[in-house]
Amino acid sequence: MTFQIKIGNSKILKGIIETLSSIIEETQIHVDPNEFTITAMDPSRICILKFTMKKEHFDGYKCKKEANIGINLQDLDKILKRSSANDSITLDFEENDQKVKIKMNRDKSLRTRTFSLALLDLDYEEIPIDNLLGIEYSSKGSIDSSLLIEACKDAEIYSEVLTITSREKKGLAFQSSGQIGEMNYEVGIDELKHIELSGEDQSTYSLTFLKSILKAASITKHLEFFLRQDHPLKLIFELETGGELLYFLAPRVDQEEYTEDDNELNDLAEMSEE
Repeated sequence: MTFQIKIGNSKILKGIIETLSSIIEETQIHVDPNEFTITAMDPSRICILKFTMKKEHFDGYKCKKEANIGINLQDLDKILKRSSANDSITLDFEENDQKVKIKMNRDKSLRTRTFSLALLDLDYEEIPIDNLLGIEYSSKGSIDSSLLIEACKDAEIYSEVLTITSREKKGLAFQSSGQIGEMNYEVGIDELKHIELSGEDQSTYSLTFLKSILKAASITKHLEFFLRQDHPLKLIFELETGGELLYFLAPRVDQEEYTEDDNELNDLAEMSEE
């Protein structure tokens, strides 16, 4: 056995994989004696994500040595959706075997189901996340994830993008516009918690990616928000049971009126080298 990890609350693992698989299809999972990590970039190079969960946040964690396994996250998501709220989930991997085993155990029952998932041989691209972590943000703080979810739902009536503006001593504003009209959603600074706004920052982001990222809200207790003019949006979700989901989402290249044919975003990999 190379590693065996167990999480008692199936909702957490299901939520994580569902969120990640809506952005990336295939990725590499890294497991070492101290933590479980997934670092990936979507094929369009618009969104970079990193999920980290320390050994102590699992209900069981055994790892003899470092392992990297290629996984189809959408297939794993289908398997995990077969678990119930009362199931614990164990991931079991043996180095000589080209598959990972997923075991589901029903609480207070001897019932056990085991699924296997073939591993992928992936050409792993180095993700330039360290450079992005060095960005200094002038607008940041903790916000309620429901605020962003509501803004996205309002914005998609008009467009496929959301413009976020921070104003010092005033708060945040969310805008969207299209052929049928426009939306403006303002939140005063008194309604935001632990927020730091310096000057004015404004950037526009893809609603498709934002909605996928915000699926994590159902399994998280804390969201940190980082904004800087025409820079990647940085979001950090703290999981209910421990662990962290980090996202960088590239901004639109320009601020011109959006059309269906005008959906280019900055390449995060290139931005991280600036």
